[in-house]
Amino acid sequence: AASKGELFSAMGRLERDNLLKQPIFSVFLSDSDEEKSEVTFGATKPEHMASDLFWVNVSGTSGYWEVRIDDITIDGKRQSICQDCRVAVDTGTSQLAGPSHVINKLSDALNVDPGCSNYNSLPELGFVVAGKVMTLERNHYVDKEDSRCSLALMSLDIPPPTGPIFIFGIPFLQRYYSVYDPVNSRVGFAVAKHRGNVAPTVLLSASEYTNRYEKKDSFLSPHRK
Repeated sequence: AASKGELFSAMGRLERDNLLKQPIFSVFLSDSDEEKSEVTFGATKPEHMASDLFWVNVSGTSGYWEVRIDDITIDGKRQSICQDCRVAVDTGTSQLAGPSHVINKLSDALNVDPGCSNYNSLPELGFVVAGKVMTLERNHYVDKEDSRCSLALMSLDIPPPTGPIFIFGIPFLQRYYSVYDPVNSRVGFAVAKHRGNVAPTVLLSASEYTNRYEKKDSFLSPHRK
């Protein structure tokens, strides 16, 4: 969440004292013990990005880094269960969270077997944000321990005016490198580059993603020469 004033904001104090190259900060969350999470003040780190960065304007006055979801997709198909939903980007939330009615519909649609019998065939979950589709694979939205599987999605019913609101927590932020620009009131996203990633990738637009998915390709494709 955004702080309530300069005295409570590390960014505000650093900017006030002219200690930043740029008035931004960025967050990389590791997804294994082989790498370290990192918060960078005043710059982005290209070595943590496996795609180009794209920016989304912050909306609302909730005090969160809040953007809009145009829709949610499952295996490339729009679900019409969260159109024009508000979503807060939050490094302090351990799971993805959202209003009960959305989470319940997602849970039914994803149909994760607690015994993991269908784990390898679980669909790709996508969020349409500013015309781009940001997807999560099964390892991002399912907590798997031996032969036990559970959704990394939790119900969170926040009353108005702050809610209802969806939360992009740690599973999402491990998948996507995020950059926060308080001066221009926007958040940037890029596919996070984790150890073991080989090829650069590109985020497709919603229409490109649908077309690509119909051809049974992933929305993350190598850059073309």
